[in-house]
Amino acid sequence: MKRQSVSLLILISVLTLPSCSNNGTRVVRKQLFFRMDTMVEITISVPPRYNHAPLWRSIDSLLSQCERRFSATGDSSEINAVNTRTSNALPVSIPLGEMLRQGTAYGDTLGGAFDISVLPLKELWGLCERCGDSVPIPDSAAVSVTLQSVNYKKIRVNDIGDSVFFDTPSTRVDVGGIAKGFIIKWLGALMTVHGAGDFLISAGGDIISSGRRPDGAPWRVGVRHPRRPDELVAAIPAESGAVFTSGDYERMRQTGDGRRYHHIFDPATGFPCGGNQSLTIRTPDPVRADILSTGLFCREAESIINFIDARSDLECLVIDSAGGIFKSSGW
Repeated sequence: MKRQSVSLLILISVLTLPSCSNNGTRVVRKQLFFRMDTMVEITISVPPRYNHAPLWRSIDSLLSQCERRFSATGDSSEINAVNTRTSNALPVSIPLGEMLRQGTAYGDTLGGAFDISVLPLKELWGLCERCGDSVPIPDSAAVSVTLQSVNYKKIRVNDIGDSVFFDTPSTRVDVGGIAKGFIIKWLGALMTVHGAGDFLISAGGDIISSGRRPDGAPWRVGVRHPRRPDELVAAIPAESGAVFTSGDYERMRQTGDGRRYHHIFDPATGFPCGGNQSLTIRTPDPVRADILSTGLFCREAESIINFIDARSDLECLVIDSAGGIFKSSGW
């Protein structure tokens, strides 16, 4: 998620749709927030007299804090403080410590395909938050040199989770493949605290849901086509859990000859993954969904399906580079 120069909170009129269900009359209310260069849409199903104003304030406060702390730039950015450190050991907040801990753990689980130290590659390819379009496409020699600074195993977090240690000064972190999962998870917990347990949260198209709509039906989630934005390739019911999609269209550069370079890299080669257009992961845990949608993206579709089918709490939909659609057995 990129930080823009001006942060906006977009307020829209409340949409009220009364409906009688087994729980009595309930209404749908919606709010939009724009933070970290991402549109966050909150939809809740609540009693008509529910006072939504405190919830909207709490959500805006949480998103504002996350924008300040986890963006790549800014005086109060923890990520910036970590990456511009003058020592290879420094204190971090418990939330950031947990992000880094889970990031390194999934690096092992996925055989290094998920790497939270990939920032130097994103900068080299001009696909980082602060990069401009004028960055030239690198050659293989430059990629090879940059890869020497990419290795999540050079990052360690202490047992308490309030300190991080780096083996080399050139190692820098990028939480783009994990932060949104944590933030959406925190938002879900906030909804419960405010008594709004029936909700759908969409952050840049990544979803977490709980409960049902006012009419008692489950929420429905659509998966967009990676090449035709107005077209859905699937629409699924979502009573609870997370649905996250990674794609080669999200942050990318396209050269005059039609070559597409995007922000999901294979840490083994230093080049953007080329085998798939999009990968959608469905699982109860948004953090896991966020990580796996990135960490599995470089695999061939059949390998992704085999990984997902071996785990009962995961489902996926893959669209490969040729446009073929593949689904896990339980999708």
